Amino acid sequence: MKAKYIPNILSVLRLLMSFAFAAVFIWAPDEKLYIAVIIFVVAGITDVVDGILARRNNWITNAGKILDPLADKLMQCTALICVVARRLVPWWILIPIILKELIMGVGSVVFYRMFKQIGVAKNYGKAYTVIFYVVIAAIIVFYKPWFQYNEWAVYTLCIITAIAGFAAIVLYYRSYLKGKLGKKNRKAEN
Repeated sequence: MKAKYIPNILSVLRLLMSFAFAAVFIWAPDEKLYIAVIIFVVAGITDVVDGILARRNNWITNAGKILDPLADKLMQCTALICVVARRLVPWWILIPIILKELIMGVGSVVFYRMFKQIGVAKNYGKAYTVIFYVVIAAIIVFYKPWFQYNEWAVYTLCIITAIAGFAAIVLYYRSYLKGKLGKKNRKAEN
């Protein structure tokens, strides 16, 4: 096995951890939800590690460009659906996050068709992912069925996640278009 495939292997592990997280989250009693949090945090760490390895060592592959975001989205959607289903957060929190994912997904397909390139995650996209992981982990960790914590804390955390997500969309599209338009202008000048 070549070392350059380690990031892809970590992405595949993250895909599998999505299913493990869901199973534990669904069937574990409230006092055992920490196991789901551990799986979730380990998945987040593999996301950071695979990105660092791929960029630092130039191990970026086309398979990795697909596997990494697929694993991210599966874990994020799984976690979000689980916390909504268990009523740890209100259902309407799904709307801005699903909108963000749809916009990013459609944009990726459009850009691929226009420029024949698969985009890689930028720092602000990774920052959003870290914020999302921290928010979801905090919501699960601080959930206590016998303790009515302030709903404003959950809403605040979720709103921060939504704002970070939309900021990532704007920055991604702006930098992507700026880079593509800049290349076209440079070609036209030559």
